[in-house]
Amino acid sequence: MNRFFTTILLVLSILFSTFFASGQADNYEVKQAPFSSEKDDEYSSAYYKEGLVFCSNRRTDLFVTFSTPEDKELFNMFYVPIQGDSLGKAPAILSVELMTNFNDGPACFGANDSIILFSRNNEVNSKKRDTKDDRNKLGIFTSHLIGTVWNEPKAFEYNSKNHHITMPSLSKDGSQLFFVSDMSGGFGGLDIYMCEKVNNTWSKPINLGNEINTKGNESFPFISASGELFFASNGHKGLGGLDIFSSIKKNGKWQKILPIKAPINSEFDDFGLITDCNFESGYFSSNRKGNDDIYEFRTKFPQFSNCDTLKENQYCFLFYDEYYTPLDTLNTYYEWVFGDGMKIKGKEAEHCYEGPGNYEVELNIIDKRTGEVFLQQTKYEFELLDFEQAYISCVDESLSMHPIKFEASKTNLPTVDIANYYWDFGDGFLDEGIDVNHYYNREGDYKVILGILSEKDSLGCRKKICVEKTITINDNPTALIPMNLEDSNLQRNISSTGESFIGQQQINETSFRKSKLVQLPSNGISTMKAFSLVFFESFEKEKQFAKEYEEMYEDFEHDLNSNPAKALALKSHLNSRRKSNAKMHLIEKELQALSSQFQCSYIEAETQTMSDSATPILNRLLKILLTNPLIELKIGVHISKANSGNFDIAGKATQLIADYLVERGVDTVRLRTAVYETTFEEAGMKGDMNRLEFKVIKE
Repeated sequence: MNRFFTTILLVLSILFSTFFASGQADNYEVKQAPFSSEKDDEYSSAYYKEGLVFCSNRRTDLFVTFSTPEDKELFNMFYVPIQGDSLGKAPAILSVELMTNFNDGPACFGANDSIILFSRNNEVNSKKRDTKDDRNKLGIFTSHLIGTVWNEPKAFEYNSKNHHITMPSLSKDGSQLFFVSDMSGGFGGLDIYMCEKVNNTWSKPINLGNEINTKGNESFPFISASGELFFASNGHKGLGGLDIFSSIKKNGKWQKILPIKAPINSEFDDFGLITDCNFESGYFSSNRKGNDDIYEFRTKFPQFSNCDTLKENQYCFLFYDEYYTPLDTLNTYYEWVFGDGMKIKGKEAEHCYEGPGNYEVELNIIDKRTGEVFLQQTKYEFELLDFEQAYISCVDESLSMHPIKFEASKTNLPTVDIANYYWDFGDGFLDEGIDVNHYYNREGDYKVILGILSEKDSLGCRKKICVEKTITINDNPTALIPMNLEDSNLQRNISSTGESFIGQQQINETSFRKSKLVQLPSNGISTMKAFSLVFFESFEKEKQFAKEYEEMYEDFEHDLNSNPAKALALKSHLNSRRKSNAKMHLIEKELQALSSQFQCSYIEAETQTMSDSATPILNRLLKILLTNPLIELKIGVHISKANSGNFDIAGKATQLIADYLVERGVDTVRLRTAVYETTFEEAGMKGDMNRLEFKVIKE
């Protein structure tokens, strides 16, 4: 690169493999900007009025400047119109008032283009310059447009004689300033920093952290109107040299960076990207032809990143009433009325609704002789809502070379005026539309992304929403043969509709549960469809219910002789556990099977390694957690007293399993590790035996 900061940028000597190449490689139309010359260098453009301001070392007769040892002119800031009546005019010096005998730029603008923040050397009064002297550090300077003239630039308050402050980028509202510095306390090389404007004063610089910065160099930040940060780096893994990356901030934290695909990124230096708020078009710089040139790009297909995990809507619930009314069971019974035409007998009832809505729920005591309501125990309005999210409807598993239908019609975004739906199937292929079909060439797990763009707002910006879901593709048809269900209490009627098929499942040591569509029988009155991977959600008052009855039980226990029927009924309520919902029951069963299969010998805790035998078990555990984002998991090792000296090793083993899951997408807050000292003889086990346990956290 022939830029003025060459002395502070490190060049990577090793080019990384093109691991980003995929079916999206031609997602961008890229061409050299018409104002970018073949022989001179142009880089780092910025939006200004109806055109661009960029840095160039092209010759100009307006000002006498010194040249570099390579006989190149020093850099000045040029303006070129890219729209309006002046379109096609040659670039011209932005402002004679801002020119120096040193390098000027890059720049950014704020306050409706009436303020410029630009980079230059701190000392510019000297008429002579030693281009090899790095003591005259770079700083940021601010100037205001007064009429048609820029006033005397004022130094940024954090400029320093000891380190560089350069490459400014201002947020659209002017409240945040991003820049690059090699100040001490960073991660190495150049880092990106940010200041916030508080009471018209810039706060102290804050390093963006290791989500953005590396031991290499991060440079050329650009904060778009939508709040997305673009920057160049040779410290993150890329295609070679400087590559362009992006990230967004959620809940105060920068999200996982996203590399921009080829042909914007290349094995050469690519940097200085600017874009509109929708990332539909923009400009970037590259030395792919030898000199630094500015290229313009247009996006054919929107790019989505940091998507939410699909949450299954909850339509199935365990209904009960916390109040106890003694019944004459010979003449009366409980009956639930769910407000959708369904009725179920019993003090407790599991019921699935077909979809969201407002339902009037009743619990009645029915006279067996007349069939009429003897007493209404409770009545309340029950509002069932879908998650507000983009929604992917498709099978969880299928065969390779088999058409799969993907639907977005269940998307629930009431505040978004949707313009279009976009699909990334995780295998390099893209599509758009509310309903699409796709097939996969080979087996594997694929992350499907549904992205949604809204209509443009008054500023021309669109909202971006996306959600992701992992599906499994098998080459072998026998992999989808349904299995028998172990627990007879969870047997369900089997149904087959269209391409969906339903199987009973067997939880054992050699087979794992596959999620299928099931039908829940409802006392022969009607049949309601529900997904077996939907939580049966208990009401919050269940906790209060248990607490109240524990207190009541203490009062009634001594009265067993005087009121045996009431006391025994109460004791029955207290001793019987609540019906587990179907999903949690199956998951807990499967976790038991996985726990029994996982042997502690699979882990070498001292060397922090895991044998190949552990991989399929951990991958199944990973899938359970990723497809059930509400579950929290405890990874526990039970150590016998005879082996109590191995507590530290056991702790390392549990952490190794947790690290395996976190590295593959499980949030750390969902995992807990524990080591227990256990007398296994009490459980009828060998005294020298260790045991691993995967368990859902319920507390």
